[in-house]
Amino acid sequence: MTGLSEEELVRAVIAGDKAAYGSLYDRYAPMVRAVCHDRTGNLADAQDLAQDVFLRAYERLSGLRRPDRFGPWLIGIARHRCREWRRQALRDHRRQERAHEMQPTCRDPSDDGEPAKLGRLIAALPETERLALHAFYLQGKSVEEARHLLGLSRSGFYRAIERARQHLRKQLPKDREAIQ
Repeated sequence: MTGLSEEELVRAVIAGDKAAYGSLYDRYAPMVRAVCHDRTGNLADAQDLAQDVFLRAYERLSGLRRPDRFGPWLIGIARHRCREWRRQALRDHRRQERAHEMQPTCRDPSDDGEPAKLGRLIAALPETERLALHAFYLQGKSVEEARHLLGLSRSGFYRAIERARQHLRKQLPKDREAIQ
């Protein structure tokens, strides 16, 4: 089933083939988890949200008008679900804040090391740039797969990658000066 196109897999799922949905899951789960982790900053929450995204997509799959656009549609569901999660987390935080006084932490974020600093710099990038980096560098997707998944043209994808690199180049020297 791995050789089938996105559209063929979606049509197979709609026809009742649950194994085809497993193939779609295998194909898109890393990117959905990356989108969720990008929004939550927490691996456990990201994994829970990713599962919820795939459940919602499965339930709504028959309403997908363009089966060849499953990837971008799924990423849209992930973004929407993460916004819901963030709103709920803010409501919960406000409730807790009212019930208990928050105590300040004394932890210095500069003690996290280089990977954590790079992670914070990437997290500060605009969403399209972050997701382009995730898809291309971290997920190892080809340019065609990554651009299709993000709903970008080929040149739009290359621009997003280049803008991300430029932002990181600008920030890394500043960050290194603060370290020394």
